[in-house]
Formats: sequence, structure tokens, C-alpha cells
Amino acid sequence: MSAAATVTATASTDRSVLERAIRFNLIVVSITMGFVLGAVLWLATAILLVRGGTHVGLHLGLLGVFLPFYSVSWPGAFIGAFWGFVGGAVSGAILYGAYARSLRRGITTGLLESGERTGIRLPVMLMSGPALGLGLGTLGALQLFLATNWLVVRGTAAYSENAALLGQYLPGYTVSFAGSLIGGAQVFAIAFIVSLFVAAVYNKIARGRAQR
Repeated sequence: MSAAATVTATASTDRSVLERAIRFNLIVVSITMGFVLGAVLWLATAILLVRGGTHVGLHLGLLGVFLPFYSVSWPGAFIGAFWGFVGGAVSGAILYGAYARSLRRGITTGLLESGERTGIRLPVMLMSGPALGLGLGTLGALQLFLATNWLVVRGTAAYSENAALLGQYLPGYTVSFAGSLIGGAQVFAIAFIVSLFVAAVYNKIARGRAQR
């Protein structure tokens, strides 16, 4: 077999391994985020029920606007856990899917070799800031867009005072279709910029460790 054919075969094998790893990680991330979000929502509801009071879960109960049949009650805790799992799983899939798309394109430049690879020293994986920003930004913007327009469709936009408070942090945001676009764009931009910063810090540390 020629050298070129060997390189091609190796690249094909590496690509196949990468694709299987991505699919596996996508499932793991989705299930993990689903269980975590479901458990958090169940626990938050349970704590309020155990504590009791005259107005149990006055604010948490507002989630019933977005989660059908949810209420601050023991049956509602399990319904909330279900919706939390669904929402977490979908969010995990969107986040990791967006990140993996960039990972496929940049896998050859996403590894930082620690000088000459000797012994068992392994390459250091660098973080893609744009890929992370795309995933987090898309997820945040989509959630804000869907949540806002669900209130609009229900006809409760004018009475959604708590949602309208986001306008204090996202200039121009209102509980309306146009507001959801404005707010979504700002959420995406914020998440993207933060991701670039996080990735830059991480990569700087990774390069420093690789040079030791």
C-alpha cells in the first residue's frame, strides 16, 4: 500500500471514530442534562412543599405557563421532572450538536501537540470559542424566542410582568414577537462573547501546560 493510500485510510478511520464518539457524546450529554434539569425542578418543588406556607411556590408556579399540567404539588413535582428532562435533553442535544459541527471541521487544528510526542504524552485538546459560542448562543436565543412567543400565543403577553423585567437587562426587549427577536439577538451576542473569553483563557492555560 502506498504512503498516500495509508494516510487516506488512516484519515478515514479517524473520521469514523470521531463520528461514533460524537454520536455517543451527544446521547450522553442529552441524557445527563435531562436528568440534571429534571432533578433540579423536582427538588425545587419538593423543598417548597416541605417548607409549606400560605403561598407555596408563588413564583415557581409560574412555570406552569410553559410546562403543561405543572403546579407546585407532589404530582406537579413529577410532571415538572418529566418536562425538565425533556427540556434538558433537547437543550443538551442543541448545545452539543452545534459544538460538534465545528469540531468536525476543525479537528485537525483543535489539537495542540506538546512538542515532540514522546512516551505516553498526549496532545492537548483546545477549546473552540466560536463553536462554544454558537452552541450556547443558539440555545439561549432559541429558548428566549420560544418562551416569549408562547406568552404571545396564549394572549398573556400584556400581563407577563415578570418576563417583561428582562427589558432591564436586554435593551429593547418586550414580550412580543419583535421583542423576542431583539432579546434573542442580544442573548446570542452575550453568550458568544462570553464563550470567546472562556475559550481564550482555557486555551492559554492549555498551551502553558503543553510547553512544560
